[in-house]
Amino acid sequence: MEVYGLKKDSADLEAEEKMNDMISVVTICLNSEAEIEKTLKSVLEQDYKFIEYIIKDGNSVDKTNEIIRRYRSDFQKKGIQFKHIISSDHGIYDAMNIAVENCHGDWVIFMNSGDTFYNQNVISDIFRQKNWKEVDALYGHTLFQLSEGQGLIVNHNINFLEEGWSLCHQSLFVRRELLLKFPFDCQYKIVADYEQVLRLKREGRIFKKVNVIISNVNREGFSCQCIALRYKENNQLKEIYNLKFEKQLTIIGYIKQIIKKIFYKLEVFCFVRASIKRIMRFESNGR
Repeated sequence: MEVYGLKKDSADLEAEEKMNDMISVVTICLNSEAEIEKTLKSVLEQDYKFIEYIIKDGNSVDKTNEIIRRYRSDFQKKGIQFKHIISSDHGIYDAMNIAVENCHGDWVIFMNSGDTFYNQNVISDIFRQKNWKEVDALYGHTLFQLSEGQGLIVNHNINFLEEGWSLCHQSLFVRRELLLKFPFDCQYKIVADYEQVLRLKREGRIFKKVNVIISNVNREGFSCQCIALRYKENNQLKEIYNLKFEKQLTIIGYIKQIIKKIFYKLEVFCFVRASIKRIMRFESNGR
């Protein structure tokens, strides 16, 4: 394992931190040379002072880590605590658990390679001079990129959980101690973040919605590509947590994967239509 770190050491900083929560931004990556730079820049652009940045790379063989090292001095100049971990792991959620163990912030958000904050004010809008002592998790909206210059803003709601729609982890801040107590269950390859949110909710943890678009998310990620596996794991969660959505057929998932590869615009249309339909059904039920 390789670990590279920068750390602040200032009495003035400690005094300020008592007034503002420290935020741990985590990026998980593997062979992401084409995407990692825009995520690095997005974190650097945040105007909130109290950030630490943890990057967990799973032994990339391309130029990912070379690019990350080039930005180390930029984080140092900005005063952002920086830790770059290079080590093997057992997949995305194992890497996320490892990263959390290296966090020291009050809150953690996962902004993985290719994802970005919506603008430079996101963290400060949520945390600057705010008191969230009674809250365990904060969530906002997500802009899903559909194509160049086009996207769909999803207005998340914790009540959607029962309908098979999780909160987006790129738009979710969770207290670090809870992520340590309730780590991602790595038996799930696609929906461990959904399962974790369900677990936290069933444990009675307090979720608070903020009216902020938090992240821009690329729909080319692993979970968006492996639709059939996502359906299979969602069905497992449906049984375990007695969720209300109808069972999802894995064969439909495979068909959607093919459509996405061959007829991308059609898949985008179906995604938008399904999102709107789900929200309309939710609202019509009076929730």
